[in-house]
Amino acid sequence: MIRKSVLLFFISLPLFAQKIGIWKNYSDMKTTSAVAITDNGFWAVASGGIFRFSNSDSTYKILNKADGLNSQILTSIAVDGSGKIWVGSQEGYINAYNPLYNSLLRVFEIYNSAKSQKQINQIFIINDTAFVSTDFGISLINTANGSFYDSFLKLGTFPSETKIKYAYKDKLIYAVTELGIAVQKEGQNNLSAPESWDNYYTNSQIGASTVNSVGKFGNKILAATNNGLFELVGNIWNTYSLTGININDFASLGSTLYAVANQKIYSLKNNIATEVYSANNIQIKSIRVKDDGTIYCATSSGILKYKNGSVSFLFPNGPETNNFASLTVDNDGKLWVGTGSDVYGVGVFEFDGTTWKVYNVNNTDAFLSNAFHNVYAAPDNTKYFCNWGKGVTVFKNGTFQTYSAFNSSLTGIPDDPNFVVIYDVKADSKGNAWMTNLLSVSKTPLSVLTTSGDLINYTFTNLPITESSLIGKLAVDQFDTKWFAVTKGTLGLYYFNENGTLTNLNDDTQGYLTESNGLISNAITALAVDKRGQLWVGTNQGISLITDVSKPASSITNSVGFALRNQTISSIAVDPLNQKWVGTNNGVYLLSQDGIQLLEHYTASNSPIANDNIKSLAIDQKNGIVYIGTDFGLSSVTTSSMQPQESFSELFVYPNPVLLQNENTVTITIDGLVKNSQIKIFNMSGKLIADFASPGGRVAFWNGKDLEGRSVPSGIYIITAFDEEANNVATAKLAVIKK
Repeated sequence: MIRKSVLLFFISLPLFAQKIGIWKNYSDMKTTSAVAITDNGFWAVASGGIFRFSNSDSTYKILNKADGLNSQILTSIAVDGSGKIWVGSQEGYINAYNPLYNSLLRVFEIYNSAKSQKQINQIFIINDTAFVSTDFGISLINTANGSFYDSFLKLGTFPSETKIKYAYKDKLIYAVTELGIAVQKEGQNNLSAPESWDNYYTNSQIGASTVNSVGKFGNKILAATNNGLFELVGNIWNTYSLTGININDFASLGSTLYAVANQKIYSLKNNIATEVYSANNIQIKSIRVKDDGTIYCATSSGILKYKNGSVSFLFPNGPETNNFASLTVDNDGKLWVGTGSDVYGVGVFEFDGTTWKVYNVNNTDAFLSNAFHNVYAAPDNTKYFCNWGKGVTVFKNGTFQTYSAFNSSLTGIPDDPNFVVIYDVKADSKGNAWMTNLLSVSKTPLSVLTTSGDLINYTFTNLPITESSLIGKLAVDQFDTKWFAVTKGTLGLYYFNENGTLTNLNDDTQGYLTESNGLISNAITALAVDKRGQLWVGTNQGISLITDVSKPASSITNSVGFALRNQTISSIAVDPLNQKWVGTNNGVYLLSQDGIQLLEHYTASNSPIANDNIKSLAIDQKNGIVYIGTDFGLSSVTTSSMQPQESFSELFVYPNPVLLQNENTVTITIDGLVKNSQIKIFNMSGKLIADFASPGGRVAFWNGKDLEGRSVPSGIYIITAFDEEANNVATAKLAVIKK
């Protein structure tokens, strides 16, 4: 049975306030793998979505999971005769986007099949048929409606369900596999029968160990291999050109053939090869040529456009990488991103909601490397960037300052005391920045950078911390107690309070908690202090909660987050309504304030997030935006959990007017509230219609029903909001039209 669906997109007018439940995805759009030419430009597959470039106005359009695509991990693209853009994914999804109607045809049959490997490797379209190369064979799909004509799983003597990398149809079908090339025999139409195919094995029948693509040049059938181009003459593959070069793909225009190697573009005319472009810092993966001679190549640095010797790289604005190891939001609503440790780090990103800016060793003198694995925005808006080996960089008032083993008292790992890994940073109530040192040869796992610029390092003689102990996550509670994880050595949750005297060690409080004290596990992976001052402890077995941080040993409970039992917690973020957002390797969980109720569970299959393995979370408290970081890109979702206003200014009520049909429930948003607002709704005669409290943040909702639970009649209603003392009041009018 064919499973497909059509998804339509509709554009609505902007409202006074932010729409709730809007998802957006952000990813590195310069790492491209395939390109398809259109009349007015091209569509390209990038790491995280697809994008269109329009030649007429030089604009981009991006589509990803937040726009309805089923996957963020896309592998192939093609354009059919009606202009639909066909896209395949690693998971086996096929989506066909129709730009004319802004709609998606979604085909699920391969994804829902019982095959263990389902990746769509390439899509080739001729007439009304899409030849879809998969990890288990070739499927033929009707491009008009997404129905399947047939699937071929055993091509000749190749083993059944051999991976098909590339397919091409001329008079016959040519299929590139990992073992060689299968070619449809002339006059054979029952292609499900293995005997309908001829087989040519690599090495023995093709003078190469890998075949990358196959196609036609003039009247010749050519194959691109890791040993140049080969031509099929009769039933023999002969060397054609560019011998010894790994050719990834080729395309032709008239009597000229263009071929791409990893870092070069060649033209062949009269079988004479000429190098027309070369670059050492990119990887060229595929090529297409437009009728006017413009060459488009999918590369690791965007779509390479080449014409008459002029070269440009085209890709939309986006982050430099898809690795979102750490996230934090500052007081201005800007998102800051730590990109990773070691070779994975490419610096620090700043995102203002529209534009991405990267800070790295090339443009920031204070940076000693790009391996920033953790970022933190303090309440005073100072940013701290933790580096994997080069200490910590502080960004304050537009100035960067780095503290490392070379210019401070920070010490590194025993094997290299200059290699300082500051694992985490948090500020206390006085603005001092506390930091954990992953592995310190001087046994100083905790340091503080004071507001006056002094750096103090702490050694704990009463705690089982040695130069071999690994120190992890950090949190600071309302009493300025520092809580940190030890992840190697004597595992557990450690705490320290200097009692307001940074240099007097005689009045300090310190200790540690383990499973023997009631923690669900000694492997601490995440820490967060909520709005009530309770400490949430993420572990590799779920969550423990310390309800009274002043009496930690006697106030540990494991009666929260039941849905998270036996799961590894990667991150915990607390929103303005004191709800808990929890990242795991099974998606994101939203828990109620007390952690008992599971409110939502977002996964890659039921939401636009790119991947279930969540690396980081951060919340824009003012605007209610939750950011979700993975190794495959960033997602954001707008929520109703927004920091309340300090005082009333103006209430925004929407939709306004609101249309009520029969007794259908509507959601009317009231925006602009102060903390714990009380709301009363009156009709024009002064009769009380509804009376309720806000959830606590900036936004509340009304369902359009009166005190008896009936939908209100048409009319004008007065919405009144006031604070807990009823000293501050704000009002707004709402029109209701009932059909």
